[in-house]
Amino acid sequence: MPIYFLWGDEDYLIEKRAQKIKKEILKDNINELNYRTVDNPSFSLFSELLRTNAMMFGDVVIQIKCAKYFLESKNKEKLDDKQTKELIDAINNISDRIHIILICPTPRGEKKKPDSRKKLYKELIKLTKPEEFQSYRTYEEYKLIPIIKKMASEIGLKINQNECSLIVQTVGSSLRDIANQLEKLKLYAHPNDLITSNMIKNVVSNNTDIYSIVDLILKKDYQQALYHISELLQKEHYLPSLAFIQSTFSNLVKLKLYEHICSSHELAIKLNQNEYVLKKNLEKIKKINLEELVRLKINLTDAEYKLKTGILKDPILAYELAFLENRGNK
Repeated sequence: MPIYFLWGDEDYLIEKRAQKIKKEILKDNINELNYRTVDNPSFSLFSELLRTNAMMFGDVVIQIKCAKYFLESKNKEKLDDKQTKELIDAINNISDRIHIILICPTPRGEKKKPDSRKKLYKELIKLTKPEEFQSYRTYEEYKLIPIIKKMASEIGLKINQNECSLIVQTVGSSLRDIANQLEKLKLYAHPNDLITSNMIKNVVSNNTDIYSIVDLILKKDYQQALYHISELLQKEHYLPSLAFIQSTFSNLVKLKLYEHICSSHELAIKLNQNEYVLKKNLEKIKKINLEELVRLKINLTDAEYKLKTGILKDPILAYELAFLENRGNK
């Protein structure tokens, strides 16, 4: 039966497992016709998705985030007996070429589990073995070290045990946070691939949220953005955060260009981005015109160039110049 049930509070591992399933089934031929992601569908849409018919030219993967159907919470979906039976009938009659990935994320650290009393869950476990992905604790460093080594290797980095330990002590045990820091380290280490303790001390941050800085820039709250940037620069070199911010604005420009041309699902495939994150970003730029995003993108790229070449020495000044609305692009 082509159905999977992934649950737990480590969303990074769930996402990786879902990607692996998709890759195994669809290979490199992934498009909007054979792959779809849906977050918390209504009952009618959930039933419709489970009853999807096979297509003429191949298999289809449908990834459905559906915690409200399996967890006890205030947001749970209340199904009557007729609706429950309809869903049970649907999962028992999924086409052989339709592959359903059910994802049930649980609140981090709350040790919640799918409600085994629910009829839908009881029927589901007759058809597939649930896969659990629980988060690690910081004291479980011995478990995290081999995972970090593998994560680093997957993006072309080498890292030793002591440096893995330092990352856990600095960042914590969230694998998504660790993955983000490894990406920053990759930028900082280039063209080298070995991560050292000094790099981690210079680059890795566990306090200032770089995503909130992007949000402040979008809101034109440059004073607060500069304040948080200065906090960040006390803990790390300017390059990783600036490269990340200007890269983020490159992606936002692409989103703005395509927002009225493609659906969010098509955009996620075209830009190789998580659809949930993409939808959040579309909402953020809804009232921002393309010219403003392009201006910031050009100015931030220019700031990075001038800092790297030594034309400017002060990163804060480079950011201030990038934010000036009447600044030319030269």
